[in-house]
Amino acid sequence: MRNFGKFISKHLFIYLSVIILIVGFDLLLFFLTFNDTVNSISENNPVQTLEKVSNNLTIQDGKYILNNRCQKDLITNNIWGIVIDNSGNVIWQYNLPEEIPLKYSLQDVATFSKGYIKNYPVFTWKQENDLLVLGYPKNSYSKFVTNYLPLSAMQKTPIILFIMLVSNVTILFIVYYLSKRNVMLKVAPILNGLDKLSHGETVVLNINGELEDVGKRINETSLQLDKQNKARANWISGVSHDIRTPLSMIMGYADRITSSLDVGENTRKQANIIKIQSVKIKNLVQDLNLVSQLNYNVQPVKQTPVHLCKMIREIVVEYLNNNLNNKFDFELNLDCNTEQISIIGNERLLYRAIQNIISNSINHNENGCTISVSLAVNGNNLILVISDNGKGISEEKLQKIQSTPHYLQSTDERLDLRHGLGLLLVKEIVSIHNGTVSISSALNNGFSTTISLPIKNQ
Repeated sequence: MRNFGKFISKHLFIYLSVIILIVGFDLLLFFLTFNDTVNSISENNPVQTLEKVSNNLTIQDGKYILNNRCQKDLITNNIWGIVIDNSGNVIWQYNLPEEIPLKYSLQDVATFSKGYIKNYPVFTWKQENDLLVLGYPKNSYSKFVTNYLPLSAMQKTPIILFIMLVSNVTILFIVYYLSKRNVMLKVAPILNGLDKLSHGETVVLNINGELEDVGKRINETSLQLDKQNKARANWISGVSHDIRTPLSMIMGYADRITSSLDVGENTRKQANIIKIQSVKIKNLVQDLNLVSQLNYNVQPVKQTPVHLCKMIREIVVEYLNNNLNNKFDFELNLDCNTEQISIIGNERLLYRAIQNIISNSINHNENGCTISVSLAVNGNNLILVISDNGKGISEEKLQKIQSTPHYLQSTDERLDLRHGLGLLLVKEIVSIHNGTVSISSALNNGFSTTISLPIKNQ
């Protein structure tokens, strides 16, 4: 549901745009229709026609005479006309249909003056002391019997129209909101499930309705991926276990050969190379197995208070006691404030992470270097920096290490762990401790790894 507000905002803009488009289209349609109506009325206005006929209707010898031009206009537009005197008698007629009466009472005049004669819409005009009536074809005009409205109703009309418009838009928005909310409530669990699935987590969705099948497919996919991950981790663990016994035998025989006085110097050197490379294979297999376990959560990580300052001293002493080549020196810069500070973590994993970083500096600087280890407090975090002044790596390789997982999981031609796998393991270990890792390097300017770990609440 984190993206619900963004989803609503995006579709609200579309919704408002559609409303504006509809209103604009309605106004345009109304204008075009109204304009055609106005033009039609202007071209054939009954009032203008009445006035024109009246002006051209003259009395000659006591009778009304209409000039020829007006007669043609009436014929062309299928209009008929009569003149009624004060007695109700028709004293002049032109183009008159047969069903139109020739005698009218006062009540008849009052009725048709605002309506129809035999369904013909008629319009009236005062002609001297008589009444001029023009009749138009049936269904050509619709006349309102009443032409008055209360003033209060007229004053309320704009307000009522505005309220109607706001109400309609509000109702449309409520319908839109409820429909989108209903969709999001059903889609949100699926999106969250896919997000967890992409991070390797197991997903179990309980979805009903139209999207039930989608939820089932995601559950099946999650179960299948979980089985594959466990199978892969178990396979790596099994291979690691199977390699351990023959590798131990190889290392044991190689050690005996190097210690034996019955073999030549060249043979002892070769056996020593076998022993060194076997140790590298052993470390590689152990790292691979550990990365697999961390990636697939095969074993739970037990966390206890860990004093990082003490651990760093122990690791450096261990390297110095293992007859480390004199070409490598250590510099320790441990802030005194870190002596009593502990973090919550797995001591074995953190030990392995620091070892891997230091081993990277040793393995990739055959000509020797100085390895600096510093530990300091920064707010609520411990900052561990392990750097060397060795040959470093190029910017291109640094970017490759940071962005290409497949490159990280490999060795070089001498079976030396590249920076990649060691750093991959470090990142995995630091990640489960809620910390961060950053690396920096430049060609012939050393390699540096910075780790930030949250401090245990004292």
